[in-house]
Amino acid sequence: MIEHAYSMKATGALRHQRGSTALEFALLFLPMFALFYAIVSYGLVFLLMESFSSAAEGGARAAVAVDPTAYTDTDDYLNNGVIPVVRDQVAAQLGWLPDSIKGVVLGADNQNVQVSLDSSNQVLTVEVGYEDYHASPVIPMLTLPMIGTLPKVPAELGSRATVRL
Repeated sequence: MIEHAYSMKATGALRHQRGSTALEFALLFLPMFALFYAIVSYGLVFLLMESFSSAAEGGARAAVAVDPTAYTDTDDYLNNGVIPVVRDQVAAQLGWLPDSIKGVVLGADNQNVQVSLDSSNQVLTVEVGYEDYHASPVIPMLTLPMIGTLPKVPAELGSRATVRL
């Protein structure tokens, strides 16, 4: 008889707790989802930034290998020697990107890769970037209540490398 009374009390207590698991899930889901989404989104942004940095550095290193004596003047050296080699190297290093992102970052014939030479001190600058990231992000940006927009990243992602020729 004691067992029966105890089991009735336990069953009554369980009835009062119905739905508490669903409520706890609802309260914890949004922050946990936001945390997971932020980790993935920021991870991809960091991957892009590191890839841009590596590609710009690789392009700058490739420019050093171009022989300036093979060209008639500085403009010929820059336009027909350095710039094509740098842009090809950057494109090769960013070849793993999906075509939609590659089109934004590299452009047609890699024209979005900026290469400039400061002739006064022979410093070559290579810039690789993803302009207006907010317009076409890799992972869609979410606006969550009480949290805001995820991920919070700059509008332009990019990197620059310089080398003295």
